[in-house]
Formats: sequence, C-alpha cells, structure tokens
Amino acid sequence: MRKLLFYARLAAQNLRKNSIFYGPNLLACSLCTALLYIVRFLTYSDMVRTMRGGASVGVMLSLGTLVLTVMVLSILIYANGFIMKRRQKELGLYNILGMEKRQVGHVLILESFFMAVLSVVLGLATGILFSKLALMGLLRLLQFDVPLGFSVCLRGMMETAIIVGLIFLLLILRNLWILHLSRPVDLLHSGNVGETEPRSRKLMALIGLVALLTGYVMAVTIQNPITALSTFFIAVILVIIGTYCLFTAVSVVVLKALRKNKRFYYQPRHFTAVSGLLYRMKQNAKGMHNICILMTMLLVTISTTVCLYAGSESSLNAMYPDKLSMTAHLEPEELNKPYCEELRESFLRWAGENDLPTDTFKDRLLLEFSVLRTEDGFTTDQSGSNLYVTSTATNLYLFSCMTLEDYNRLTGEAMTLDKDEVYCYANTAISLGDTLRLDSKAWHIRGMLPSMTLSAGHDGLAMLSAGIIQVIVPDEASLLELYALQSQAYGSAASRLDYSMTLNPDLPDEHLEAIYKTLPSEIRTWGLPLSYSASCRSAFRDDYYGMNGSFLFLGLFLGLAFLIAAVLMIYYKQISEGYEDRARFVILQKVGMSRSEVRATIRTQVLMIFFLPLLVAAIHVAFAFPMVSKLLLLFGLRNFPLFLLCSLATFLVSALVYVAVYALTAKKYYQIVKL
Repeated sequence: MRKLLFYARLAAQNLRKNSIFYGPNLLACSLCTALLYIVRFLTYSDMVRTMRGGASVGVMLSLGTLVLTVMVLSILIYANGFIMKRRQKELGLYNILGMEKRQVGHVLILESFFMAVLSVVLGLATGILFSKLALMGLLRLLQFDVPLGFSVCLRGMMETAIIVGLIFLLLILRNLWILHLSRPVDLLHSGNVGETEPRSRKLMALIGLVALLTGYVMAVTIQNPITALSTFFIAVILVIIGTYCLFTAVSVVVLKALRKNKRFYYQPRHFTAVSGLLYRMKQNAKGMHNICILMTMLLVTISTTVCLYAGSESSLNAMYPDKLSMTAHLEPEELNKPYCEELRESFLRWAGENDLPTDTFKDRLLLEFSVLRTEDGFTTDQSGSNLYVTSTATNLYLFSCMTLEDYNRLTGEAMTLDKDEVYCYANTAISLGDTLRLDSKAWHIRGMLPSMTLSAGHDGLAMLSAGIIQVIVPDEASLLELYALQSQAYGSAASRLDYSMTLNPDLPDEHLEAIYKTLPSEIRTWGLPLSYSASCRSAFRDDYYGMNGSFLFLGLFLGLAFLIAAVLMIYYKQISEGYEDRARFVILQKVGMSRSEVRATIRTQVLMIFFLPLLVAAIHVAFAFPMVSKLLLLFGLRNFPLFLLCSLATFLVSALVYVAVYALTAKKYYQIVKL
C-alpha cells in the first residue's frame, strides 16, 4: 500500500511538473470527451429519435461517433508520443537512480490513469453543461421547436467513459512497450542527439510531385459524380503522400538555396532561422504535413456541410419542383387519348374529394433517357447498359423530350415546328450547332429555348449527368420514334413514357402532406392497371432537412475536432522546437544578440514555416473544388457559387484562428528561449 501511495504521489508530482505538456493534452482530451458525450446524448435523445426525420439523424450521429473516436485516438497518440519524447531523459534518470523498469511502469500507468479520470470527469461535466445547447442547435437546424427542460444521458456517459478509457488503455500499453525496449543510458542522453544536415532527396521530391499532380488531375478532370465518389479516397491518399514528400524534400531544397544566397543568409535573424530549420527538417516536415492535412480536412468538412444546409431549400425545390405530383409510366400501346383522359379525370376526382383547388393543374407526356456525347452529336449506349442507374461515363447527358402541343399548353406560347425540326435547351455550356444528331437520326434545331420548361423527371439521372438537353419534338409520332430508338438500344433497361400530372395549391405544407397520404397505393384501385410514382415536397422536407442538418451538425463537430488536433500539434511543435533552440539562443544572447534580434529571428523562423501548411491546404482545397462539387450533385446541390462562397468564408475564418494560434505559440516560444 505504501508503494502504491508513493507511486501515486510521484505520478501526481510528475503531472504538475510537466504541466506545460500535460495541460494542453488534458484540455484537448476533455474537449474531445465532451464532444463524444454530446453526440451520444443526442443519439439517445427521445426528442431526436421520435421526431420526423429522426432515423436519418440517428444514422449520421452514429457515424459521427465513429469518426470522433478515431479523431480522439489520433490526437491522444500524437500528444502522448510528444510527451514521452520530451520525458525520455527524466525516465532514464529514474533508472539510473535505482528504479526498475517495472516500477517506472507503475508510475506511467498511474499518470495515465489520473489523466484518464480527469479527462472523463472534466469532459463529461463540459458535455453535460453544453448538451442542452447542442440539442437546441440541432433542433434549430432541423427546423423543430425546442422543448423546455434539462436531462442527462447515463448511457451516453457510460459509453463515452468506456471509449476514452479504452483509448487510454492503448496508450498505457504503448508506453510500457516503449519503456520495455529502451535502455536507461539511451534515454538519459536522448536530448543530446541532434539531427544531421538532411540530404537533398530528388527521388522523394519526384515521387511527391507525381503523386500530388496525379491527385490534382483526378480531382479536376473527373466529371461524373459516381466516378468522383469511387476515386475520391484514392485522390486523397495521393495528395497526402505527395504533401509529405514535398514538405520533406522540397523544403530542404529551398532552405539550401536560401543558404547559398549570401545576401539573404548572412543576416543575424536569417542565419539563425535557416540553419535551425535545416537541421531539423525531417521533424518539421512531419509536423507541417499533419497540420496541413488537418486544415484541409477542416476546410472541406465545414464548407461542404455548410453549403449543403444553406442550399437545402433550393435543392429540395429542384428535386421536387411541384408541391404534389403523380407520374404514370406508360407503354406505347397505352398511349391513347381516352386512356390518359381517364387517368386525368381520376386524379382530378381525387383532388376534388380532398378539397384541393385544381386551377394549378398541369399535365404532360415526357420521355427521358440517357445518351453519350460524341464529336458531332449524341448516341445511345450500344452495349445496352442501364446508364441512368449505374453510369460512370463522363460524357453522360439526359435527353428530356416532350411534344410541342404540351409545351405550348404549359407555356402559353404558339410556336410551330416542321416534321424534322426541334427546339432545344441545354443547361450546360455546350454548343449544339444547327443540327441535333442522335445515332442515325438528325433534326434541324429551329431555335434554342431561353430556359427549361419543366424540371427533369429522373432526379437521379439528372444529378449524375454532365448536363440536361431538353428537346421539343413536333408531335407524339416523333416522341414514339425516339422511344423506339432508345428502347432498341437499352432493351429491358429502356425508359418508359411518363404521363405526369402536378398540382401546386396555395395550402399549408401540413395540410398537403395529410392529403398526400390518402393517395391510393396503386392506380389499379381506380380501375387502371398502371404503375405510378407520386411525390409531395412537404412530405420529404423533414427527412431532407434532417439529413442536411445532421450533416452540418456533424461537420461542425468534426471541424472542431480537426481544429483541436491542429492547434495541439502546432502548440507541441512550437514548444518542442523552443526547448531544442533554447541552448542555441542562450549562447547567441550571451555573445551579443539582443532580445529584439532574438524576437526578429523567431519571427522570421516561424513565418518561414508556420503559414506554409495553411497555404498548401488552401491549394489542396482549390484543386479539390471540382471533385467535391461533383459529389455535392449526389445530394441534389447544383449551386456552385454558394459552395465557392462557403469555401472562401470557411478559409477566412480558419485563417483568423490560425493567426491567433500563431500569436500565442510564438509568444510561448520566445518565453522558453529567452535568458
């Protein structure tokens, strides 16, 4: 018992003596513990689970728990590695003074135990304190009313404590393994071992350049969202490899070039800064690489989730342009006036039975199918693949075709067409010329429409396409000709003719949604043996906002976790370099360097390296912009100016935080190295 108390006192004393290292670690771990608890609290919240769209939110929160756990593990492994490196001499001294490795291990176990208990207690207290605020924020994002009252989730507390406890157990096992492999003499003299001057690694620079450029080219050139999704992580890995190699190799080349520049190098602050950076470039490269990747992840995560949420309403309106719609899928033999009229009358009868005003009623016949762009026109996929479901082609377009009669009726126009003429509209910057070609068919383009008459019916295909081409054909015979052409190419995967009916009454969303639920499950109940699909914008609103709101909530949480990790790495990097540079700066001050010159040298040294990760992160995000934009199409977002605005705003805010961290860490660095 006495030994245990002795080890406990020694462990507590070590934590106090090394508070400059353990303090930020405790703060970071407590904040991460608080984030974990808040996510688990929301996951088990009855309010969140029972609200409409709660299923989507629950899935997102469970995914967030997994990602946060990985982030906490990586943060603590990094911090623990830094602390153990700084304490090697201390641990070696314990061995020299007579303590066995087993006894030193007991001290390390108790230190980790105290840190775990403090982290869990402080983290849970902080999480409980801010859990209500987080619930209010989430409900506001999901556009729900905030209930009164305050609660604590015991299950969430227990799960959070278990997760943090297991992470600290892994750290204990890692520290004991490092202690087992070490020799006391090596530990005692570890602080005296310096790095030699690094060699210029041309091969590493070449590998890094090739990897980085390959990742950039993939991000810029990919046009199809499905392809972007499947290759996104490959591009990320290439950029990570390229970033590390270039930070390591190119930084050495640049510093050596600056050293050769006598005018620049032989100045007090430049001489000290360049030489100091050059001789520990390997360590610097690793730290800068980690900070750069974390800042890139922060910028991408925050900007995309903010953009998704900010563009929710416009995306919802684009996917569901009408408040109420019903689309019947017809075969050519079912395309006759009495049949469609009976269907129309049935729909209007249902609307009348539910007191829906029909003055906004519209109907149309539509044919939509996928085509591939060629040099002189378009072609169907001759392999017969189901393009509009699984295509990864970069030249995939959607043909949305309707008759001139429907177009004139919907728009109030009185336009005319000859038999071999069409009107067209393209929602992308594509030149169609004077002739529209599809396989062996050709039509003269009489004119380009100023806008799309109605949104595309196949929302999934519209999102996956490089563009949409709306084609107005002269009559139903021309529409059936196109139907036969794509049916011959695609066989069982061919599109059917869609007879669509829409209503946009000026009624509250709740009322419309209740009426929508009274739609028959099948048109067959009306005596019409047809398959159909129906949609109501308000019925999908809660789920859509639930998904995007939970994305934003998790994005902010993950962004905060990335920021905590980046700040911790910056702090430890500055502290580590401060202790390594202290002896050098002390000697320089003793031989005549003034404090103002020391400050100028520190400023030069930090500025030469410190803001490089932020700059490179901005370059990464700029090249990733096209690929991420394609991924946003999978969520129905086509508002790229909004994404650009969100990306710029996120970068500016992150840069301000980065500058604040620079000011704090530079001050701490100077306090360490000054006499």
